[in-house]
Amino acid sequence: MKRYLTPAERHLLFNAAYKTNDDLAQRDYHLMSALYYSGCRISEFLAVSLADAWDALKAGYLYIPAAHRKGGKQDHSVLLTKPLRMHLVALLNMNPSQNGADPLITGRFGEALTARAVQLRFRHWATEAGITLPVSPHWMRHTRAMDILRSSEAKEPLLIVKSALGHSSLNSTAIYAAPSREEIERELVALDGSGGQRTTRAQLRRAYRRRAG
Repeated sequence: MKRYLTPAERHLLFNAAYKTNDDLAQRDYHLMSALYYSGCRISEFLAVSLADAWDALKAGYLYIPAAHRKGGKQDHSVLLTKPLRMHLVALLNMNPSQNGADPLITGRFGEALTARAVQLRFRHWATEAGITLPVSPHWMRHTRAMDILRSSEAKEPLLIVKSALGHSSLNSTAIYAAPSREEIERELVALDGSGGQRTTRAQLRRAYRRRAG
């Protein structure tokens, strides 16, 4: 698993939007944060309506129906932790509509936001944050899983990740069981000494191809 951000990288990404004083940047900040704390796929979160968000604040859980999920076979509910609730309320306050059927997340002119548009916004903020990794909305889901594994004191932390992400099978969650890049690098540095800046294999491949002509 390489498509995730470390806590420091995530802080840089979120801060880039948070510190930019305009409505679009603030929407992006709360959207990126909500994606992280919910662990939702981007398609699932963009399908959330205003009524869904209102009901979530009452129930304490954000309900994702099976029809909005990958495969369309199993529904899912996401616990509204304190930060997720805060970001959900912020997104609601940014939406002037009172029609419960309208999408929670909209574009600059009130149109339904597309996954492609969100992907481009992620790339923008990654660049602003000085992050050279190919960050996408789905990285928030992977980042959430990796952070749960780092901090969990549960006997079976993979089962916590499975439930948090709504996986139907533990086989899907097993991708997070492999050692992280930081763990591998930490062990090798402890053995051999300090290494360089975090770099993906794709970046190394592109640099090699440029050198090779």
